[in-house]
Amino acid sequence: MDHAQQWLELEAIKQLKARYFRCMDTKDWDGWREVFTEDASLEFDLAVSTLGRPGQPAPKLVGRDAILAYVSRAFATNQTVHHGHMPELELLSETRARGVWAMEDIVDDGDRVVHGYGHYHETYRKVGDAWRIASVHLTRIRLSHLFRDRMAPLL
Repeated sequence: MDHAQQWLELEAIKQLKARYFRCMDTKDWDGWREVFTEDASLEFDLAVSTLGRPGQPAPKLVGRDAILAYVSRAFATNQTVHHGHMPELELLSETRARGVWAMEDIVDDGDRVVHGYGHYHETYRKVGDAWRIASVHLTRIRLSHLFRDRMAPLL
């Protein structure tokens, strides 16, 4: 694969991740489902995984339908904002790639606001002419929780 084609493939993966964030935050669940391979896996740590302590992992979800069912239910009424930054992407072959994205997210569930930072560790697979996410593991380096009853004077 020449350099121009490599650049095009990496750009397609960046567009895929942008669609992942946009569809999640706008609750476009049909669009979000399409960013994954059918056999995709998703796992995310529920606690900070730095400072020499392992993160508290959530159950690993396997299959895009299982991923969609869990995430769409968990975030159905939450306001979310997700940002991905500074991708480190590597093409492994013409149909496989991997990457790490620095991330920041805000999740407002009505009672509290969670503000997190971490990294998405992902693999990608090209299916037909389109790249899809094959696996996601979200690790956290910082989580902040603000509770509405303590924020009242600020609102």
